[in-house]
Amino acid sequence: MYKQIKYPIFVLLLSYSLCAQNQYYLSSSTGNDSNDGSQTQPWKTLSKISNTTLGPGDTVYFKKGDTFRGHFVVDGSGTEQSPITFTSYGNGNQPIISGSDHDDGGGDYREAMLVTNHDNMVFDDLEIQNHRTISRSGVGDLVSFGIRIEVSDSNANLNNFSFRNMTFKNVYALYWVDPSNQNAFNDFEVSGLTFISSWGGIINNVIVEDSYFTDLQRIGVHIKNTMGKTSTKRNTNFVFRNNDFFQIGGTCVLPVRTENCLIENNIFNQPGAKTNDKMIGRGSAVWNWYSINTIIQYNQAINAKGIMDSHGIHVDHSNVDTFIQYNYMQDCEGGFVEILGGNQRAVYRFNISVNDGWRVHPNWVNSDHTIWLNDKIGGESGHPSYDSYIYNNTVVINKSGNDAFDTAIDINGQNTRIFNNIFYATNGSGIGNQQGNYGDPNLMMTNNMFFGNIRNNFKTLDSNRLEVNPVFYNEQIGDQYGFQINGSSQAIDAGAAYTGNYAHPAIPVGASTIFTNVEEYPTVDFFGNSITGDFTPNIGASNAKNGEITLSNKSDTSSDKVYIQNPMMSEKVVLFGIDKPYQYALVDILGRTKQQGFLEASQNEIILDQSLSSGVYLLKLENKANTIKSKIVVN
Repeated sequence: MYKQIKYPIFVLLLSYSLCAQNQYYLSSSTGNDSNDGSQTQPWKTLSKISNTTLGPGDTVYFKKGDTFRGHFVVDGSGTEQSPITFTSYGNGNQPIISGSDHDDGGGDYREAMLVTNHDNMVFDDLEIQNHRTISRSGVGDLVSFGIRIEVSDSNANLNNFSFRNMTFKNVYALYWVDPSNQNAFNDFEVSGLTFISSWGGIINNVIVEDSYFTDLQRIGVHIKNTMGKTSTKRNTNFVFRNNDFFQIGGTCVLPVRTENCLIENNIFNQPGAKTNDKMIGRGSAVWNWYSINTIIQYNQAINAKGIMDSHGIHVDHSNVDTFIQYNYMQDCEGGFVEILGGNQRAVYRFNISVNDGWRVHPNWVNSDHTIWLNDKIGGESGHPSYDSYIYNNTVVINKSGNDAFDTAIDINGQNTRIFNNIFYATNGSGIGNQQGNYGDPNLMMTNNMFFGNIRNNFKTLDSNRLEVNPVFYNEQIGDQYGFQINGSSQAIDAGAAYTGNYAHPAIPVGASTIFTNVEEYPTVDFFGNSITGDFTPNIGASNAKNGEITLSNKSDTSSDKVYIQNPMMSEKVVLFGIDKPYQYALVDILGRTKQQGFLEASQNEIILDQSLSSGVYLLKLENKANTIKSKIVVN
């Protein structure tokens, strides 16, 4: 994406036993439950493995290309050093485990896989589905889960769950609810992967990486705690890294009452989707409640949709220390910043926002904001958020013609700081013109740059503002890299120094636990340019001092730095910096090559096969000297 990060090994989650214990094989196509469960004589059904007690170091293998219907209830725990592993064997597509079992006679199951009060597990290379269409006794019609991890014992703390190379798709309850009906919306629980704690137990140490979530009625991953608002217990140490979320009916990642949650290097494309009529159609990429230490960085949040909310990254109420940094957000209907009531230190810094805040059916009570600080908790006013920071972001709205739009700005908080941002609105679009309410008596606003159609009452809150063109590198590129600044930009060295009221807020858990790669204070900008505390910063997300451009461009053919223009494609992939021949391959999430060919030196585009399905692909370019890989989204 924007920055390649080398991560330390998460030892707690990824440690394996050097010697395997029991191995169980299942094949729905060739197996028989009377077999011995070996690779040559596999079992057939989920009920067989559900009635098998598993232990440390055991591995359960599901045959690729097979579909297993029913209810897999896991019995047994691993250890930190010897987890239980669930994975695949053979050739072909990932094996499918589905709770939709129409041959059972009792209706579809609440979840495909259930883990209750067991832990130390690895899930690898499986596809999980659960499209419920037939009611089942004892299971509500408005719930459905792919995998459900739950602790229901007050004396149990569950530890160490790893999910890698997984696919979660096609998870639906029986019915749809109106997303504008808040009570119905809250009671409607559908997710690909759910962690739920109750009765005093908690879930610790979870990593979800390199996995694919798509075609889910409401939520991708839901972390939930049912112990009540006054409880201090939280699920802890959750990492979401390098995952692709595509066309999720609601929110992609929903942490509720967590402590220490790291969300980085993910693609969130079309949360709040309505590609299926049963999808909820309301959701932000990330949406946290009652959580402490939530770090959201180096993600793409694009095309968030919905009649309410549906921001790129949404800070709901009662969180402490939420840091949103180094993210690219584009075409999110709700807008850029959303901070609801009762938060402490919600920070948006070094992000780029492009054309966020246009909704098909706007409702100006709850809609379409460039900046929205709301003092409500559960609809009750009078709960302002304290010490919110919005700084060194680049905010662009440049839609033209019939696509031009205006956003709103509402600031009802305490001690809000807005500084060193670029606000840029051109081509008939505007920022803050739909409505503007500024209810923070202690608002601190300085050294912002405004250009174009921006509400005057908002601009004049900044007595040290600049009203000039920031002079972007190449706005026509159409993605984050075009919004770097040229060497002639007046944004250079024009920002407020990071001292006093405008000092960097520290990430209190930086460089510790799951945050070993997260610095306590920022040292680089969005593009990787250096930031130090001993000189004046630039305004905006780029701290380049001489017009430095992070990636090569069309005129730079002297290196092997290949720049793929935009991760969101429809007809072609545009390439910059190709100066040697390359073989290329376009690979889907299941590892299948869907398109391949040869690129001549200086060839600058790949025409996409129009038979390609929408989704996330890996583009691989290879020659003897170089290998380049990039995720792209085909719309």
